[in-house]
Amino acid sequence: MELQTALTTLVMPPFAPLAGMLLALILWFFPSSSALAKLSVPLAILCFLTLWICATPAFSGWLGERLVKQMPAAPEKAPAAVVILGGGRYRDSASGVERLSAASLERVAWAVAEAPPKLPILVTGGRVFTHEKLPESDLMADALEKLFGRSVTWRENCSRNTAENASNSAALLHDSGVENVLLVTHWWHMPRAAETFARAGLQVQPLAVGGPGELVPRGESGLLRWLPSAAALIRSQVYWRELLGLQWYRWRSLPARRHC
Repeated sequence: MELQTALTTLVMPPFAPLAGMLLALILWFFPSSSALAKLSVPLAILCFLTLWICATPAFSGWLGERLVKQMPAAPEKAPAAVVILGGGRYRDSASGVERLSAASLERVAWAVAEAPPKLPILVTGGRVFTHEKLPESDLMADALEKLFGRSVTWRENCSRNTAENASNSAALLHDSGVENVLLVTHWWHMPRAAETFARAGLQVQPLAVGGPGELVPRGESGLLRWLPSAAALIRSQVYWRELLGLQWYRWRSLPARRHC
């Protein structure tokens, strides 16, 4: 999974435009009469403008709107279970102590607050990277039971990404006769997750955490929408990754159920 994460980083900001600027610097040292040297300045300008645009709230907001439009239509059937997707963990490198990330905990809290309490719950997420001790589903189940007093019916603890979340969760739910689910994840992850779970054979009702407007501070209006910021660059990276992942998942077949 480390390799897949690294390859994804190569095609997203800020790495891609920074690599282009480094290439432009290398080309600058070629003989001035060569075509490669003449490309250095236009390439540097292009990469600089690309990085600037990607770091603006205006661009990240536009990307978020494109992402929302990818949401598949939801069926009208009533859900029979709640599925909560893991959103990462924090791990102390010295002590090895692990806890849910803010994103994962927000999804758990959102499911408790917004999903019908009578529905059984499935939590999905395994060990993504080496040296992780507990499956992410165990961390979510512990939070549900200890913090919110909610029991967990299924723990899917072998998946490492959204596609495996879908394949493994669908297998567990089909074994229990469940076909319709209420899917809980963040709004920016929902289009890819909902489409993937539908491909796995489940009827999906989305229960998205938040929306695109919530992530834009009030200060990012007017002229500030066109000035770069670290927060806007992070949002652009997240949205761009989701749009790329959506197309990648459409191109590939779903993995078989993963055992661990």
